[in-house]
Amino acid sequence: MGDPSGAPTPWGLASLDGTDMQQGTALCAEDKSRDSESIAVAAYMRVSTAEQRGKYGIPAQADAIGAFLEKRPTWRLVGSWEDPGESGSTDSRPGLDELLMEISAGRVDVVVVHSLDRLGRTEAAIWRCIWQVQDAGAEVECCNQVLGKAGLDRWLTIDRLAQTVEADYQRIVARTQAGRQLKAVDGGWPGGPAPYGYRISGKGAFGSALEVDPAEAAVVRLLADLVVEGGRTIRDIAEELNLRGILTRSGKSWTVANLHRRLKGAAFLGEAVFRRSDQQWGGHCTRLDGSGRPLHGESVVIPLPPILPPDRIRAVRQALAEFARPRRIAAGEYPLTGRIHGPCGRPYVGFFRGDGVRTYRCSGWQASDPCGCVFLRADHVEEQVVRHVNAQLAAMPLRDRPMLSAPPEAQSRLTLHAERVRSLERLVAQCAEELDGLRCQAQHSSVVAAAVRQLETDQGALERVLAHARDWLEELAARAGRDVRLSAVLRAAAPDSQNLSPSEQRHLIESLEVRVEIADPEFRYREGTKCLTMQWHERTGTPVPPDPTDIEWARIEELLRSRYRPHHFRSPLDLRAALTGMLHRLRTGILWRDLPERFGDPGKVRLRQRTWLADGVWAEIVEILSKEGEGTPALSYATAPALSISSGLIAQPQSGISLGASAVNPVRIS
Repeated sequence: MGDPSGAPTPWGLASLDGTDMQQGTALCAEDKSRDSESIAVAAYMRVSTAEQRGKYGIPAQADAIGAFLEKRPTWRLVGSWEDPGESGSTDSRPGLDELLMEISAGRVDVVVVHSLDRLGRTEAAIWRCIWQVQDAGAEVECCNQVLGKAGLDRWLTIDRLAQTVEADYQRIVARTQAGRQLKAVDGGWPGGPAPYGYRISGKGAFGSALEVDPAEAAVVRLLADLVVEGGRTIRDIAEELNLRGILTRSGKSWTVANLHRRLKGAAFLGEAVFRRSDQQWGGHCTRLDGSGRPLHGESVVIPLPPILPPDRIRAVRQALAEFARPRRIAAGEYPLTGRIHGPCGRPYVGFFRGDGVRTYRCSGWQASDPCGCVFLRADHVEEQVVRHVNAQLAAMPLRDRPMLSAPPEAQSRLTLHAERVRSLERLVAQCAEELDGLRCQAQHSSVVAAAVRQLETDQGALERVLAHARDWLEELAARAGRDVRLSAVLRAAAPDSQNLSPSEQRHLIESLEVRVEIADPEFRYREGTKCLTMQWHERTGTPVPPDPTDIEWARIEELLRSRYRPHHFRSPLDLRAALTGMLHRLRTGILWRDLPERFGDPGKVRLRQRTWLADGVWAEIVEILSKEGEGTPALSYATAPALSISSGLIAQPQSGISLGASAVNPVRIS
């Protein structure tokens, strides 16, 4: 391991020709050109903001890529894929996902980008995009940056360029955040919507600040009065505002969540805090460094023109201390969000009520003209959907079920990347071993000392890449595990998705294109405990008998007169009509208040039924009416309305379908 000058070659670089580092990856474009007369090339372009999306970002990249390809006659452009307005911090984007499918199908050999920052704005995002392209079967090349040949050189070059991209991005962030910090220190408003009760004076101009908004300030004073008076919960106050016709800034009704944020915000009490370091309700706080301090600058308290006098602020603070912080559940715990549609046609979303009940609610409930769709208890709706999907899958032959194509692909990506991680670990270990041997010689030779410095630099680069690779490996393993569990459900003889996590259930529901519609537009949510008579029928399994005949009623009336005093019969209530109403309600499951008038006053009918049940008379009445053995099951009032559940993929089963795949429509670069 040496050269003609006698200087040792750092950690056997001659042996690192790319064989070890390139395991599980595609050959680079230069290697492919030796074996193929024509190389299939795909152009990938991305801009991160909506403003760039409508201007020159994409066309400028397309022109540069077109000029780059003109100099390579053997490179054949097969199409272009775009991600306009997509963040560079994510590794899953619509255009990129479609491109990866084309690469996996063997239709693309090389992906050309204008520059490395089009893949991502951070080192981690850039590496992940490159690894996804390589593991799909292609290689990445840049128009204005030479990445080098496959092997150690290429990896070190990408690491250096990726560091530069992230450093540029961080400088932009630092300049922006520094400007916001100075503006806040000077008492100006650093950006974003104004706190409730205020508006931005001179918006868009230099020196913009906050001033009191008269309309919202009146609401703030009303809130202070309601809070200080006491005896109300946040839900009560929200309902009071809604009853008075007072809407939020966005024109929606007040809820426990948005009202709590207004009440607990410091702006409500005469100050705004820029870069809050304490955890706020909903999990929001400014980004912190390792020592727990704000990353981009210290917290700044911005004094605001007061809406409330000091004594009122003290009283409000004291009253607010009595309010409990409402619990919030992550959206991932609502797998049917966006999949349920009510009579108004709008989708339902997950909602954790203040009384501790998980529900789904129609997204139109906060509209200027609320739709009035009912709340649905989440557990019961989810249970019905799970049963339906399980039954639909079980009824289909295994060969006709829609199967996830992801598990074998995910396992393949996991295997390839695991080998890449092992290769990096071997290189880092080899580097450390070579360094140990060279350091003892460095003090005697300036050449060896220079080699040690270079080797230490390369080791640092490889360790950075290894850290990113290990993070990506963990995510791939988690995804592969999820896909294996989902695939096991789809392939089982008796599919059961009940034991999947909420996020896995949501993935399965989305993959199967499940849609839930409320088939009973008249359904109303039922509060309180279940009717005791209904519980008795369910517990004993006793069906609801037919209405009494004249002969049967005579026997029932005789029974009642033997058990009750005369005053029991002096009420204007017609007992036979009341009994018929009781039976009607048990068969139909309607609310007491919806009992037709012909049966009598619903409150009095209900009271008589409870009395007969408590005294054991109801069981004897049912026995008299059940002599012929006829009857229907008691229809318990439902905790969810009748649902119509459908699945696009189940309705039209296709063997071997790849769930979630979308059609590719490449745009040719001129």
